[in-house]
Amino acid sequence: TTGVAHELNNPLNNTGLFVGNAVDLLELGGTDTGPIVRALRQALQQVGKATEIISHLRTFGRAAPVSREPISLRQVIERSLALMREQLRLREIEVTADLGPAEPVVVGNPIQLEQVFLNLLTNARDAVADAPRKAIRISGAVGPAAVEVAVADTGPGIPPGLERRIFDPFFTTKEVGHGTGLGLSITYGIVKEHGGTISVVSRPGEGATFLLQLPLAAAETNEP
Repeated sequence: TTGVAHELNNPLNNTGLFVGNAVDLLELGGTDTGPIVRALRQALQQVGKATEIISHLRTFGRAAPVSREPISLRQVIERSLALMREQLRLREIEVTADLGPAEPVVVGNPIQLEQVFLNLLTNARDAVADAPRKAIRISGAVGPAAVEVAVADTGPGIPPGLERRIFDPFFTTKEVGHGTGLGLSITYGIVKEHGGTISVVSRPGEGATFLLQLPLAAAETNEP
Protein backbone atom coordinates (compact mmCIF):
# COMPACT_ATOMS: atom_id res chain seq x y z
CA THR A 1 0.00 0.00 0.00
CA THR A 2 2.82 2.40 0.86
CA GLY A 3 4.51 1.75 -2.46
CA VAL A 4 1.28 2.41 -4.36
CA ALA A 5 0.73 5.65 -2.46
CA HIS A 6 4.24 6.89 -3.29
CA GLU A 7 3.94 5.96 -6.96
CA LEU A 8 0.55 7.66 -7.38
CA ASN A 9 1.29 10.67 -5.19
CA ASN A 10 4.03 12.02 -7.44
CA PRO A 11 2.01 12.43 -10.69
CA LEU A 12 -1.03 13.63 -8.75
CA ASN A 13 1.04 16.23 -6.92
CA ASN A 14 2.67 17.33 -10.18
CA THR A 15 -0.77 17.64 -11.79
CA GLY A 16 -1.78 19.96 -8.97
CA LEU A 17 1.34 22.07 -9.52
CA PHE A 18 0.76 22.46 -13.25
CA VAL A 19 -2.96 23.20 -12.88
CA GLY A 20 -2.05 25.68 -10.14
CA ASN A 21 0.34 27.39 -12.55
CA ALA A 22 -2.45 27.69 -15.13
CA VAL A 23 -4.89 29.10 -12.56
CA ASP A 24 -2.33 31.66 -11.38
CA LEU A 25 -1.69 32.79 -14.96
CA LEU A 26 -5.42 33.13 -15.64
CA GLU A 27 -6.00 35.10 -12.43
CA LEU A 28 -3.20 37.49 -13.38
CA GLY A 29 -5.11 38.24 -16.58
CA GLY A 30 -2.26 37.56 -18.98
CA THR A 31 -3.08 37.70 -22.69
CA ASP A 32 -0.43 35.17 -23.73
CA THR A 33 -2.12 31.77 -23.71
CA GLY A 34 1.09 29.88 -24.51
CA PRO A 35 2.25 29.35 -20.89
CA ILE A 36 -1.27 28.33 -19.85
CA VAL A 37 -1.53 25.74 -22.63
CA ARG A 38 1.92 24.37 -21.75
CA ALA A 39 1.00 24.04 -18.08
CA LEU A 40 -2.22 22.21 -18.93
CA ARG A 41 -0.44 19.89 -21.37
CA GLN A 42 2.09 19.05 -18.66
CA ALA A 43 -0.82 18.33 -16.31
CA LEU A 44 -2.30 15.96 -18.89
CA GLN A 45 1.03 14.13 -19.12
CA GLN A 46 1.02 13.61 -15.35
CA VAL A 47 -2.58 12.35 -15.49
CA GLY A 48 -1.39 9.87 -18.11
CA LYS A 49 1.34 8.66 -15.75
CA ALA A 50 -1.19 8.12 -12.96
CA THR A 51 -3.50 6.28 -15.35
CA GLU A 52 -0.63 4.04 -16.44
CA ILE A 53 0.19 3.17 -12.83
CA ILE A 54 -3.44 2.25 -12.13
CA SER A 55 -3.52 0.17 -15.31
CA HIS A 56 -0.47 -1.77 -14.15
CA LEU A 57 -2.08 -2.38 -10.77
CA ARG A 58 -5.17 -3.79 -12.44
CA THR A 59 -3.03 -6.05 -14.63
CA PHE A 60 -0.73 -7.47 -11.99
CA GLY A 61 -2.94 -7.16 -8.93
CA ARG A 62 -0.24 -5.62 -6.76
CA ALA A 63 2.38 -2.90 -6.88
CA ALA A 64 5.97 -3.73 -7.69
CA PRO A 65 8.57 -3.08 -4.98
CA VAL A 66 9.99 0.43 -4.94
CA SER A 67 13.21 0.34 -6.95
CA ARG A 68 16.40 2.07 -5.85
CA GLU A 69 19.42 3.02 -7.87
CA PRO A 70 22.41 5.39 -7.79
CA ILE A 71 21.07 8.84 -8.63
CA SER A 72 22.41 12.38 -8.79
CA LEU A 73 20.93 14.38 -5.92
CA ARG A 74 21.64 17.58 -7.84
CA GLN A 75 19.40 16.40 -10.69
CA VAL A 76 16.63 15.48 -8.24
CA ILE A 77 16.74 18.96 -6.71
CA GLU A 78 16.87 20.66 -10.12
CA ARG A 79 13.82 18.71 -11.32
CA SER A 80 11.92 19.69 -8.19
CA LEU A 81 12.84 23.34 -8.69
CA ALA A 82 11.74 23.16 -12.33
CA LEU A 83 8.31 21.89 -11.27
CA MET A 84 7.90 24.66 -8.70
CA ARG A 85 9.60 27.51 -10.57
CA GLU A 86 6.51 29.04 -12.16
CA GLN A 87 4.50 29.05 -8.93
CA LEU A 88 7.40 30.63 -7.05
CA ARG A 89 7.95 33.24 -9.77
CA LEU A 90 4.29 34.24 -9.86
CA ARG A 91 4.37 34.71 -6.08
CA GLU A 92 7.51 36.84 -6.43
CA ILE A 93 9.55 34.47 -4.28
CA GLU A 94 13.30 34.75 -4.73
CA VAL A 95 14.95 31.33 -5.03
CA THR A 96 18.68 30.66 -4.86
CA ALA A 97 20.42 27.31 -5.04
CA ASP A 98 24.07 26.79 -4.16
CA LEU A 99 24.83 23.09 -4.26
CA GLY A 100 28.58 23.49 -4.62
CA PRO A 101 30.86 21.94 -7.24
CA ALA A 102 30.47 18.34 -6.06
CA GLU A 103 28.09 15.87 -7.74
CA PRO A 104 26.79 13.77 -4.83
CA VAL A 105 25.33 10.39 -5.75
CA VAL A 106 22.96 8.59 -3.39
CA VAL A 107 21.19 5.25 -3.62
CA GLY A 108 17.46 5.80 -3.67
CA ASN A 109 14.22 6.12 -5.55
CA PRO A 110 14.24 9.29 -7.67
CA ILE A 111 10.47 9.76 -7.51
CA GLN A 112 10.41 9.53 -3.72
CA LEU A 113 13.37 11.89 -3.29
CA GLU A 114 11.81 14.34 -5.74
CA GLN A 115 8.72 14.26 -3.53
CA VAL A 116 10.88 15.14 -0.51
CA PHE A 117 12.12 18.35 -2.12
CA LEU A 118 8.71 19.23 -3.58
CA ASN A 119 7.27 18.97 -0.07
CA LEU A 120 10.04 21.12 1.42
CA LEU A 121 9.70 23.74 -1.32
CA THR A 122 5.92 23.80 -0.95
CA ASN A 123 6.29 24.22 2.80
CA ALA A 124 8.75 27.09 2.29
CA ARG A 125 6.49 28.69 -0.33
CA ASP A 126 3.59 28.77 2.11
CA ALA A 127 5.81 29.97 4.97
CA VAL A 128 6.96 33.12 3.13
CA ALA A 129 3.52 34.03 1.74
CA ASP A 130 3.12 37.04 4.06
CA ALA A 131 6.79 37.74 4.77
CA PRO A 132 8.26 41.20 4.04
CA ARG A 133 10.99 39.48 2.02
CA LYS A 134 10.04 36.29 0.23
CA ALA A 135 13.08 34.11 -0.29
CA ILE A 136 14.04 30.44 -0.32
CA ARG A 137 17.63 29.24 -0.31
CA ILE A 138 18.86 25.72 -1.01
CA SER A 139 22.46 24.89 -0.16
CA GLY A 140 24.45 21.69 -0.08
CA ALA A 141 27.67 20.28 1.30
CA VAL A 142 29.30 16.89 0.81
CA GLY A 143 31.10 15.10 3.62
CA PRO A 144 33.09 11.85 3.71
CA ALA A 145 30.02 9.63 4.01
CA ALA A 146 26.95 11.83 3.55
CA VAL A 147 25.54 14.83 1.74
CA GLU A 148 23.72 17.56 3.64
CA VAL A 149 21.14 19.81 2.02
CA ALA A 150 19.60 22.83 3.74
CA VAL A 151 16.30 24.39 2.64
CA ALA A 152 15.88 27.78 4.33
CA ASP A 153 13.05 30.31 4.13
CA THR A 154 12.46 33.87 5.32
CA GLY A 155 9.07 33.13 6.85
CA PRO A 156 7.98 33.79 10.44
CA GLY A 157 9.65 30.64 11.75
CA ILE A 158 8.17 27.85 13.84
CA PRO A 159 6.59 28.78 17.18
CA PRO A 160 8.74 27.75 20.18
CA GLY A 161 8.14 24.21 21.37
CA LEU A 162 6.65 22.96 18.11
CA GLU A 163 9.87 21.90 16.36
CA ARG A 164 9.57 18.37 17.74
CA ARG A 165 6.00 18.01 16.47
CA ILE A 166 6.53 19.43 12.99
CA PHE A 167 7.05 15.94 11.49
CA ASP A 168 4.07 14.34 13.26
CA PRO A 169 1.27 13.11 10.96
CA PHE A 170 -1.62 15.59 10.62
CA PHE A 171 0.19 18.28 12.62
CA THR A 172 0.17 21.69 10.93
CA THR A 173 0.63 25.30 11.94
CA LYS A 174 -1.53 26.46 9.02
CA GLU A 175 -5.12 27.61 9.28
CA VAL A 176 -7.90 25.05 9.05
CA GLY A 177 -8.42 24.07 5.42
CA HIS A 178 -4.90 25.09 4.41
CA GLY A 179 -2.79 21.96 4.55
CA THR A 180 -3.28 18.39 5.69
CA GLY A 181 -0.28 18.15 8.00
CA LEU A 182 1.01 15.17 6.02
CA GLY A 183 3.68 16.73 3.77
CA LEU A 184 6.49 16.89 6.32
CA SER A 185 5.47 13.56 7.86
CA ILE A 186 5.73 11.89 4.44
CA THR A 187 9.06 13.64 3.89
CA TYR A 188 10.37 12.33 7.22
CA GLY A 189 9.30 8.78 6.35
CA ILE A 190 10.95 8.82 2.91
CA VAL A 191 14.21 10.23 4.27
CA LYS A 192 14.27 7.62 7.04
CA GLU A 193 13.63 4.82 4.52
CA HIS A 194 16.69 6.07 2.61
CA GLY A 195 18.89 5.83 5.69
CA GLY A 196 18.99 9.58 6.20
CA THR A 197 17.93 12.15 8.77
CA ILE A 198 15.96 15.38 8.65
CA SER A 199 15.66 18.10 11.28
CA VAL A 200 14.60 21.72 11.53
CA VAL A 201 16.23 24.79 13.05
CA SER A 202 14.07 27.85 13.62
CA ARG A 203 13.87 31.07 15.57
CA PRO A 204 10.63 33.05 15.64
CA GLY A 205 10.80 35.87 13.13
CA GLU A 206 13.94 34.51 11.47
CA GLY A 207 12.55 31.79 9.23
CA ALA A 208 13.13 28.05 9.31
CA THR A 209 15.87 25.82 7.93
CA PHE A 210 15.30 22.15 7.21
CA LEU A 211 18.50 20.09 7.31
CA LEU A 212 18.53 16.87 5.31
CA GLN A 213 21.32 14.27 5.39
CA LEU A 214 21.56 11.27 3.07
CA PRO A 215 24.34 8.66 2.88
CA LEU A 216 26.48 8.80 -0.24
CA ALA A 217 26.29 5.85 -2.62
CA ALA A 218 30.00 5.12 -2.12
CA ALA A 219 29.52 5.08 1.65
CA GLU A 220 26.69 2.55 1.35
CA THR A 221 28.69 0.39 -1.05
CA ASN A 222 31.66 0.25 1.32
CA GLU A 223 29.63 -0.89 4.30
CA PRO A 224 30.37 -4.49 5.37
